[in-house]
Amino acid sequence: MQPKPDPYPADASDRIADLAWAAGFLFLYVLFDWLSFLRPYGGLDITPWNPPPGIVLAFLLLRGLKWFPLAFIGACLSDGLTRHFAAPIGPTLLADLVPTIGYSLAAWYLARIHRIDPRLGSLQDVLRLLAVCLVTSLAVASGFIGVYHWAGVIPIEDVSNVWLRYWIGDMIGLSIFAPLCLTLGQIALPPVRAPISSWTNLAQGFSILLALWIVFGGDLAQHPILYYPLFMPLIWVGAWHGLQGVAVALFATQVGMIVAIEQARLDTESVTEVQFFLLALSLCCLLLGAVVTERRLVRAALRDSQARLRAIVDVAPEGMLTLDANGCIESANPAFSRLSGRSAEALIGNHAVTLFPYFTPLLEGGGGECSLLRPDGSAVPVEISLGKAELSFGALTVVAVHDMSRHPLAPAG
Repeated sequence: MQPKPDPYPADASDRIADLAWAAGFLFLYVLFDWLSFLRPYGGLDITPWNPPPGIVLAFLLLRGLKWFPLAFIGACLSDGLTRHFAAPIGPTLLADLVPTIGYSLAAWYLARIHRIDPRLGSLQDVLRLLAVCLVTSLAVASGFIGVYHWAGVIPIEDVSNVWLRYWIGDMIGLSIFAPLCLTLGQIALPPVRAPISSWTNLAQGFSILLALWIVFGGDLAQHPILYYPLFMPLIWVGAWHGLQGVAVALFATQVGMIVAIEQARLDTESVTEVQFFLLALSLCCLLLGAVVTERRLVRAALRDSQARLRAIVDVAPEGMLTLDANGCIESANPAFSRLSGRSAEALIGNHAVTLFPYFTPLLEGGGGECSLLRPDGSAVPVEISLGKAELSFGALTVVAVHDMSRHPLAPAG
């Protein structure tokens, strides 16, 4: 009987998945560009917050550099749908090409030269991402504003102020949306002690709202000066959730600040001040979150490694001991407990010499034959082998004990 052909072959499934990714990217690009199109300069894509660069960079790091034309398509769609081509079509297309090339090169540099983990599992990955974003955004801002100035859209007297607004908007978008998109969907970090309850998450969200009210509420709305309360809830989130939690909290904080600024109708100078604070807040909290994530992952890997090693040692047929720098027993496997006639709890902390009367010469000589004393006074002939390692807290000695009374070692040769 002939097998039925697969109605969804692998290549067709891959094409469907690619189309879904492309459609999702373009939808998010246009959506967030439209949502962030507030207080634009001259109807252009020069706003206090600009999420698309972060979305582009994350998409290229996750899906590959072959998708860079989608960044240009997304920019053109946004210019048509959101801004209705506020500037002449030629300069607009040329200006859209600048961030496309700039952030595609940034993704290529991060992926091919630095080879960062797209999921940002280490502090080094986050530092490299932010450093490349800083340099690239400076170059992109210069090219983007330069194109519109060359086309006569931006007069010379506005170039410096508009350049600053565009650069900091891009940098905020990169520092918030790139980590957010790269860390979404990851498995939550293992908790330090107990699982984090939903009440803790609600309290953290409420603390962010409270901090926003302290900064922008009441009489301070027109002249916010106490920005620092916003650090406290974000530090709390970072310490509990790591980079993934910080990225989500920064996004929520950004949305809250946009709403507060629009309600307060701050002037351009005050908005720029808020932008610089949000950028500083984002960078500091991202670094904190990266440190927490890296430490949690290292601890989890260490626990896994210890568990694997313990499982191997526990099923080993030979007796195994580990000794500290003073020769005291730190751990013993079940095989040695049976051989010595003592429980592991009774062995830990005792000096090895109390079990092996002539252990010291063997320790200096690298092992050999000796006797193991049992609680009933009997002695078991054993062959011991030694291994040593220098750890950060001192020397570690691993002792393998072979019972020669039941299984004599075969003679050499």
